[in-house]
Amino acid sequence: MYEIFSRLQSSPNLFAKILVASFFVNILALATPIYVIQVLQRYVAYGVTSTLITLVVGIVLVSIFEFFFRNIRHRMAREFETINAIISDKILKKLNSIKTSYYAFQKNFRSDIITKHVYTTQSTFSATTILTLIDVPFVLIFLLALYLIHYQLGVLASLIIFIPLIFLVLCRKKIYDLNSISHQMSLSTARLHDNSSSRFETIRYFNLLNALYNAWDRILRSSTLNKEKLEAMKNVLSSFMASSSTFMTIVIIGWGAVLAVNGEISVGALIGANILAGRAISPIIRFVQVIEPLEKASQAQKEINMFLKIADESKSGSDIRDFRGKIEIKDLQFIYPTTKNPIFENLSCIISSGNLLVVTGSNGSGKSTLLKSIIAFLDFNRGQIFYDGIEIHQLSLSWLRQNLVYMPQEPKFVDGTLLDNLIGLREIKKTEMHQILQDSDLLNYVNSNPEGIKMQMNNRGEDLPFGIRKRIALARALAVDGKVVVLDEPTESMDDKGRNSIYDLIKKFIIKEKTVIVSSQDSKIIKNANCIINLDSKPVPSITNLNKSDKL
Repeated sequence: MYEIFSRLQSSPNLFAKILVASFFVNILALATPIYVIQVLQRYVAYGVTSTLITLVVGIVLVSIFEFFFRNIRHRMAREFETINAIISDKILKKLNSIKTSYYAFQKNFRSDIITKHVYTTQSTFSATTILTLIDVPFVLIFLLALYLIHYQLGVLASLIIFIPLIFLVLCRKKIYDLNSISHQMSLSTARLHDNSSSRFETIRYFNLLNALYNAWDRILRSSTLNKEKLEAMKNVLSSFMASSSTFMTIVIIGWGAVLAVNGEISVGALIGANILAGRAISPIIRFVQVIEPLEKASQAQKEINMFLKIADESKSGSDIRDFRGKIEIKDLQFIYPTTKNPIFENLSCIISSGNLLVVTGSNGSGKSTLLKSIIAFLDFNRGQIFYDGIEIHQLSLSWLRQNLVYMPQEPKFVDGTLLDNLIGLREIKKTEMHQILQDSDLLNYVNSNPEGIKMQMNNRGEDLPFGIRKRIALARALAVDGKVVVLDEPTESMDDKGRNSIYDLIKKFIIKEKTVIVSSQDSKIIKNANCIINLDSKPVPSITNLNKSDKL
């Protein structure tokens, strides 16, 4: 509920208007019991038709006003739902501004959970929920009316109203705990379904179905038992709320009948009191019913707020004019947060423009980690990296990325056209794009598709052969005319034609005096390096400087 009131306080003027409208809505709601009392006392007793007509016309007019006031306040309350849109916008911006190292370290980060939290908050922190909470204090209006009819009826109604609240307090923690377990079970189920769909080849061809079914059996038994308890608690709460309303009617009518027989109230007042009692307990019941979704939404909002507090990558920094491409690494150390031993440490070397640095080592030795540290994708633990003498943390990341020709080891794309994935928001001439496609050995593939460069990459390109995806990643890198070239295992999974394209490109880069950094175990690339960093040497890598290079 704190989130609801926080939103209301964000616009006190609008909140005040809603309170005024709510006051009139609840005051006008008194018209129905007053109408009933007056009809029974004045028309039934005396039979004057004009009195009945006056009462009917009056109640119709009041009902129309009440209808309009309810819709007006709901429209005002809907203005607070713009906060949901603002939060959604913040989340998308946050996803695209978080430090890249966060994604690298948080392997279990799941954006779908954030999306689910957004949906939960949007569906719960709505205008209807806001008005449900606002209506609770106005219960006093109906209780006051009951006291005016007879104080004993007011006292009885006041006591009965507290019963649903007391029962809610008793059940609240149990329902919250069961909901938390249910949430964890849903995450486990989603993970299992993801394994079945995304790892189908591994599961079916390596006989992992038994392990999958065993995991599902454990989840199913736990979730079924938990769901049974949760639904039972919800049913008890719902039944109790319905019974509370019934109990209110029984008590008011029963005791009111005694008062009527004793001549303390009229029959009309008795029926009107019953209507008032129903109006009094109705907002309380609605309030109790929204508590559970409110707690879910509040927990979801807490996790959203924690997510929004994750550090962004720096948006400041300087550019380097007339960038020459000299990179200097000093005493570099990198340790993953989940490990104790460094991937590498005490690493120092200088890479000049027109030179080829090759980072080699076995799988898992840290080749990609070193490359990502050099391009500010990962935050290293110790040391410094300089670009033309400027420390990397002082540089603008936007400028740095505009000067990088980067090809990652694992090519990843977004849904959209091939052209969108290659150039993004950049503009490029047709002749330049033709050369890029030719250099990346992608021209024939593009020409074979009727849509050409505007072909759709559905499923984020995951359905394409790995070799094609590597070529697309290479073409995307070539679309940036940067001074520094960073290629992560460029010839891996490439056929002979693809590897030859890579060799030719590296040669062109060197001729153009670009600074070339490649992670590779390809012997043909290694033998042409000016400098070799071998990460199999732990924790301090071995560095070999060569004064000459054979032609590729």
